[in-house]
Amino acid sequence: MLAALQSGFRPREERITVLIPSRMRLGAKWVDVVIHNVSSRGLMGGCDEPPTTGSYVEIRRGTIVIVGRVQWAKGRFFGVKSQDRLSVKALVDEPRLASRPPQKTDDAGERRAERRLTQEAQLARKVERSRAFASAFQFLMIAAAGITLAVIAAQGVYGVLSRPADAINAALAGK
Repeated sequence: MLAALQSGFRPREERITVLIPSRMRLGAKWVDVVIHNVSSRGLMGGCDEPPTTGSYVEIRRGTIVIVGRVQWAKGRFFGVKSQDRLSVKALVDEPRLASRPPQKTDDAGERRAERRLTQEAQLARKVERSRAFASAFQFLMIAAAGITLAVIAAQGVYGVLSRPADAINAALAGK
């Protein structure tokens, strides 16, 4: 019976049961989280303050960073679909950091923000140029198609109207 119900669905990927203490950034705050099972595309975690469905989270275990979107939440548990493929072995073998990573100075953060703003501005200009080119190309293709259809229609109309006119000219010339 179950096989008949699941015939139209692809099989669920195998989950590997683990208990991995980690840290999760939810918005501006960090909370402790335990990863309960992992697959190559996501994980199930548990914590005292689970994130809401649809929110984006960052989970860290040692040097491994998992970025994903919360797909479901129930009680203390939640499921995260990761942005990138996960290596279950690397996640299990990764040791916890003995201390928190060193904090960067504010100057470095501002330089990075300026660089990011510059890159975003360049990307926005590139996107706008691409959009303008695509719009012009689309206009030219539609105009070319319209002109081609107009020429074909004109030839058809000329062919239809020229036969009676030729017949009239032949009849007048034969008189």
